[in-house]
Amino acid sequence: MEDNETIRTIKERRAIRDYNTERDVPDELIYKIIEAGTYAPSAENQQPWRIVVVRDKETQEFIGQIAVDRTVELFGRATPRQELERRLGYIRSKASLERTIEILITGRRFEYIKGRPETNGAPVLLVLCVDQTHVGNSQPTLRGTGGVYGWSSPRHAIIAGAMMLQNMCLAAASLGLGTCVSSVQLDHFDDVGAISERLGIPYPHWVPILCLTVGYPKFERTLGPPRQPPEEIAFLNRWGEPFTLGGAE
Repeated sequence: MEDNETIRTIKERRAIRDYNTERDVPDELIYKIIEAGTYAPSAENQQPWRIVVVRDKETQEFIGQIAVDRTVELFGRATPRQELERRLGYIRSKASLERTIEILITGRRFEYIKGRPETNGAPVLLVLCVDQTHVGNSQPTLRGTGGVYGWSSPRHAIIAGAMMLQNMCLAAASLGLGTCVSSVQLDHFDDVGAISERLGIPYPHWVPILCLTVGYPKFERTLGPPRQPPEEIAFLNRWGEPFTLGGAE
């Protein structure tokens, strides 16, 4: 069975960290990308998400520098060399492996978030925030309850936000744009607070959880790391029972 256009877009999407800085992304396209994101599912259709569109270069620089600093701390100091090599084991070329490790331990991997032309930075940065109480505007009877019938509301909000961002990535790819999801600048509580203050986010009610850079790719998309096939990750009816195209043997 051949892939249709939607499945091809999913398979061809790649994380883009080098952008054509001579081409801006018009607001009309950013609007379409965000609109596509709003069609993601959410519990009780509460839509517990907000997007801050960041075009201000000083703010991009501020958020990008946090990502760089945390990457240096995480990969340059806290993670042993052998662990980096293990995680990047899919890279066959030794030269490519060394180059990848170098840009990780120096933090250069996240320079693109700053939006600088000299480092092929992204022209637009989107910051995804979710409602910690998961109380949206579509279910007025649930306002103030902190969730649906006592269930864990923050978890539902994070799940919904992640699905929204994936919609946005695929919509951007379908429009010929590149994106890259990052969270390293939002993995530490201090950084979440600092970025919330910079963007005027009413934290902790609303919490920024992910960033998405958007722009036209500077280079053609290249083949990404290999994916595990369904035969290796899916089970039929019970854990450990292989799911195959032929069904149960």
